[in-house]
Amino acid sequence: MILAASGKDGESVYDPELKNESKMSDEQIADIRRSISKKEQQQKILREGSEDIEKTLDRLNASIIENDEQAKELAAAAWQQLLERRQQIMTLGNEILEANVEREKLDAQKTAIDSQLDVVREAAQEHYENLYRQHRLWVAFYKIAVLLPFLLVSVFLLIRCRQSSYFPIYLALGLATFFRIGFVMFEYFPADYFKYILVGSLIIAILCLLIYAIRSVAKPTFDRIIKQNREAYERFLCTNCEFAFRSGTRTFLYFVRHILLLSIHKVLPKSDTIEEEIYRCPYCGTSLYESCSSCGKVRHAQLEFCRHCGCKKEIENE
Repeated sequence: MILAASGKDGESVYDPELKNESKMSDEQIADIRRSISKKEQQQKILREGSEDIEKTLDRLNASIIENDEQAKELAAAAWQQLLERRQQIMTLGNEILEANVEREKLDAQKTAIDSQLDVVREAAQEHYENLYRQHRLWVAFYKIAVLLPFLLVSVFLLIRCRQSSYFPIYLALGLATFFRIGFVMFEYFPADYFKYILVGSLIIAILCLLIYAIRSVAKPTFDRIIKQNREAYERFLCTNCEFAFRSGTRTFLYFVRHILLLSIHKVLPKSDTIEEEIYRCPYCGTSLYESCSSCGKVRHAQLEFCRHCGCKKEIENE
């Protein structure tokens, strides 16, 4: 029993012999049913004619009692005709019985053929579904193969061109490509596979974020260091340990942490004169204010430019 190629709507082409046998059985059963119906109609007509003949015989019997010779001849002919009709009815009954027996045999044969076709249909449908799943997976792989280079290029540009003015375009390209790949996987991949792929992608994304966060803390970039130093100076905190400044007009102030962060850096202590002095953090020893190598005035030690002369110094990227 050979399976042929599957059709577009899922109907598969089975063994031609079984299909022909099933079709021939249907035609034979239909012919037998038409023949039985025709013979039953003939039986009905013969019975109705027999009833008329019997009525005629009843009338003739009354005439025979009066010794009517013509009535006797007519009665004999009617009996002969009645016997012939009854013989025909019996013959048709036997033929109908034989036809019913033949129809039952064909029904049993048709049932067996249909059972075999059901088995073949299930196998063909399963074969078709496997081929269809493989086709969808190949379509998904082709689409992902087209989208993946765009994703890799966008990731490369995002890593290498962070300071570029085109960074938002690279970011939009990367996000659009990433979500499009996700939609393709959701549409074509089986639910179980997509679930595992989604969980794995989320785990990888979280790991990347954790690695990025740890690297940002352990080895911050120069721009991040400058930003942190600027914010620390604005809040009068050590750029290294966040210990509060104790210099100038702030030497004898009492600092409370939440007040320091919310109010002290908003309103500077009033003083008639601004006192500037070289200052190191008393807790960690970090140099916060130092003499400018160019103008000799006190400048911020952890910022690039002197606020008096604009001289630039190198900030260590630790």
